[in-house]
Amino acid sequence: MKIAYLDKLDRAVALLLGQRAVRDSIARLKREMQASPEPFVWVTLDCGPLAGVLPPEIRSAWIFVLKRDTWSGAHYHPNSIQHMVVIEGGGRSKVGGGERRMLRYDAAGSTPDERWYVIDKNVPHEFLPEGSDVVVMSFHTCEQDGLVEIEVGAGQSRVYETRA
Repeated sequence: MKIAYLDKLDRAVALLLGQRAVRDSIARLKREMQASPEPFVWVTLDCGPLAGVLPPEIRSAWIFVLKRDTWSGAHYHPNSIQHMVVIEGGGRSKVGGGERRMLRYDAAGSTPDERWYVIDKNVPHEFLPEGSDVVVMSFHTCEQDGLVEIEVGAGQSRVYETRA
C-alpha cells in the first residue's frame, strides 16, 4: 500500500531520535523489559514538538520495546490506523494474514513502503523479535489516551494509558 506521507513520518522519527529525552526513554524501556513478564513495554511521546512535521492524520506517538523471542500477541485496533517502524533489532511480523521480515527504518536501499507497517483499523497483527529485543516507534490516528487493543481469539480489550 503506497502512503504518501511516510516521508513525513521518516522525518519525525529522525527528529525524535535526535532528542536526548527520547533516547533516554528507549534506554529505560530496554531496562524495564528485562524485568517485565509482559511481551512489551511502552511510553507515549509528546507530539507537540512535531507540529508541522507529522501529517494531520497522526494524533499520537509511541515507543514500544518488544521482548526477544516472544510473539507480541495477535491483536487489532478498532479505532486507529497504526504506522510502525523498527528502530532497533529485527524479526518477523504477521499482519492481516501475511508474514514478512521486519526491516529497520535505516535499512540501506529500502523504500518507506518496505520499512513501514501501515496497519488499518481491525487488521490483526503481531510481531516476533528474534535474537534481541526490538524497539519500534508507532504512530496512531487516535489520541494517546484512547488507543484500544482487542486480543484476537479471546476478544479481551485494553485501553492504553498514557505513560511518560
